[in-house]
Amino acid sequence: MKEKLKRKYARFLVEGCLGLTKEDKLFITASMIIKDFVDIVIKEAKNLGIHTIQTLLTDDKAQKELYLTKNYEEIIKSPLMDKTKYNQMAKEGYAFLSLSSPQPGYLKEVDPILLAKVQKYVSETTKEFREYQDKDLLKWNISAVPNPYWAKEMHLQNEEELWDLIFSICLINEEEDPKKLWHEKLQKLKRRAQYLNNLQIEKIVYKNSLGTNLEITLPENYLFQSAEGKNIVNMPTEEVFTSPDYLKTNGIVYSSKPLEYRGNLVEDFFLEFQNGRVVSYDAKKGKEVLKGILETDEGSSYLGEAALVDISSPIAKTNKIFLNTLIDENSCCHLALGQSFGECLVDGLQKNREELKELGLNQSKNHVDFFIGTEDLLIEAILKNGEKKIIMENGNFKEENL
Repeated sequence: MKEKLKRKYARFLVEGCLGLTKEDKLFITASMIIKDFVDIVIKEAKNLGIHTIQTLLTDDKAQKELYLTKNYEEIIKSPLMDKTKYNQMAKEGYAFLSLSSPQPGYLKEVDPILLAKVQKYVSETTKEFREYQDKDLLKWNISAVPNPYWAKEMHLQNEEELWDLIFSICLINEEEDPKKLWHEKLQKLKRRAQYLNNLQIEKIVYKNSLGTNLEITLPENYLFQSAEGKNIVNMPTEEVFTSPDYLKTNGIVYSSKPLEYRGNLVEDFFLEFQNGRVVSYDAKKGKEVLKGILETDEGSSYLGEAALVDISSPIAKTNKIFLNTLIDENSCCHLALGQSFGECLVDGLQKNREELKELGLNQSKNHVDFFIGTEDLLIEAILKNGEKKIIMENGNFKEENL
């Protein structure tokens, strides 16, 4: 039965999430440890009539060896770090399917400063791809695929148990069409985003017992968005999100779950903001990794996203920490350091980076989500007319707020 569900999941990613037809071209990026699932995706894509397919598979073991034995100049010259194919595929109109299969803690022996420096270089070499992505000029999707190491780090019995969790939260089962199920879910998220847009919010205030007391200001003509649109970019997704005015965040926020970043974990951390910028931070584990994130570039110490997710989401109900940002960010409210979203501003996709920054949207080579949702999180909106409105209480949207 697992093989049948894997095929159904693979087909859904291509047909349901990316919305591809036989005229489209597909570019798949993944780790070599899940090549067997990549092969399933390719087969299902071909069954849909899609025959122009390219792949870029990462050799995690070889990359780790590179980090541990070579210096920065040698690392960036290695073919293993060449991601410029992203630019080529974007220009040629390929749809991007990124299969996320993390190995939490796999790079813990690697110098986090070196890791951050290399990742910054790689990001710079894929600038053209990111511009296509930022302008919504290509279809793309990131979806999770289990591997044995990931399952072990989650303290599961085996990889099959992780597959069961993925199938459950992605609404993949024997009887029903996932496209129909996700259409219903996305319509609810769309209504939620519309409600928030109609409120005409000026500021959002977050408070909980961890010590979070954070105020973010939204830009003029803000938009909350959901995954409802031409394709689903994250699978699974439970969020509505917007981009704050990057210069107008003040206060302190505490993480509620570990952050897995590039094979390292950052745990029990806080960020203090003043006039939008992180001015103080600490972490019980992974502080150097956090430092590397914040120092990626000028924009990486400012917020680019604020996302609202019920603490009672299907992912949260599993009572699991997945150690995978793609999934954990959809289990509770989260924020993101770095790049903002042009679509979160009226006519934002028609503006360039300089224009967006002038209007309050942060610009960065990085975008790193972290999790702040708790069972006692209170989120209050201060509206432009001065009225106050509770949006979320005890970690969930108030019932009358959809």
